[in-house]
Amino acid sequence: MDGQTPCLVELLAQLHLDAAAFPVLFPGLRSASTVAQDGVRDPDSSASLSTTLDNEVVGKARTILQSSAVPDTAEVEGLLEACEAFAKLLSEKIPTIRQTNKVENTPALNLLSLEETHNDPKSQGRNEIPLTVPAKHSAAQLISSTAYKIITDSKIYITPKLLSTYVNVQSVLCRPGSLPEVFDLYASKPIPKLRTTPLRYTTPNPHKPTAHIPLPVAETALAAAIKVKDLPLCFDIIHYSVCARAFRNSKLLRKASVPIAGAILCPFAVWKLATELSGYMSNMDAAVATDVLFAGILAYVGFTATIGVVAVTTSNDQMDRVTWALGMPLRERWMREEERMLIDRVAGAWGFQQRSRRGEEEGPDWEALREWIGMRGMILDRTELMDGMQ
Repeated sequence: MDGQTPCLVELLAQLHLDAAAFPVLFPGLRSASTVAQDGVRDPDSSASLSTTLDNEVVGKARTILQSSAVPDTAEVEGLLEACEAFAKLLSEKIPTIRQTNKVENTPALNLLSLEETHNDPKSQGRNEIPLTVPAKHSAAQLISSTAYKIITDSKIYITPKLLSTYVNVQSVLCRPGSLPEVFDLYASKPIPKLRTTPLRYTTPNPHKPTAHIPLPVAETALAAAIKVKDLPLCFDIIHYSVCARAFRNSKLLRKASVPIAGAILCPFAVWKLATELSGYMSNMDAAVATDVLFAGILAYVGFTATIGVVAVTTSNDQMDRVTWALGMPLRERWMREEERMLIDRVAGAWGFQQRSRRGEEEGPDWEALREWIGMRGMILDRTELMDGMQ
């Protein structure tokens, strides 16, 4: 963070929040009620608390971003979790603070009095100052930019937990514009080598299965893009997540490796079974019985497995408005089902919610969505599947 970026102390002052209320994020601070009492007796204690916050939070972030060494992953995760906690507080109803006639109302005293006011039943009904909208937007921008600088720093390796936390931060703040860029960095960002001077990097393979964007993370990002009604952003999030080659490689490894291994080992197991069963047959030669049993059992297993594969790849009960175009290979349907599911979710968000009005949508965004879906081998609102058109 540079000197022009407001520190988190200013954020806390604007939100009237007490860092000691979050011991996980700010260890070592006293409770807000104790500090507030000391602040009333000693006006200098508020400045001392501000200094402590600056050392504990902003100082650590500045040290990580300006240092030439690779930071500890746990420390980076702690900073992003702090950003997530503040983002969630912003998204909720922020408690207000009380006014008194004895003490001047300042941001420092607002900071010190939050928890005491929140926990004191006698404070209910007193004059209160609500959090202004500009302050809330300024705080959201601060949290968003801080998290972005942390995740895009060249020295920081993006772990799955860091990615998930960052997506949660931007989604809660309704600022998902940077998520496609971060998804691309997650797969292709150079990995810093530990204990090297000067710092050296290794180029990762962006197509390896471990570089895929987890589906829950992609769904969270897409929900945020839908919430802000940004159609091009929805396209980019889908493109960099479930459409990536790494995601397909990961799905192939996770869900198809066991069936493929079973198909390879099946003939050997069937031959062993046929050999054992041929010993119980006395009406034909053992070798002939083995061949007949092997062919029969293998044909039964093969036909049954084929019917199962066709049933899985052609099922459409989960489809709402987006379906596959005719001629799409079954393997492509199975491999790209998550892509179709997310696109279907976008179409449902942009179109009419009433089923009786489906097909009446119009406008440049809807036409762009229809064209984009068609270019990906899918059909939006297939006529024969719409209500009343069967």
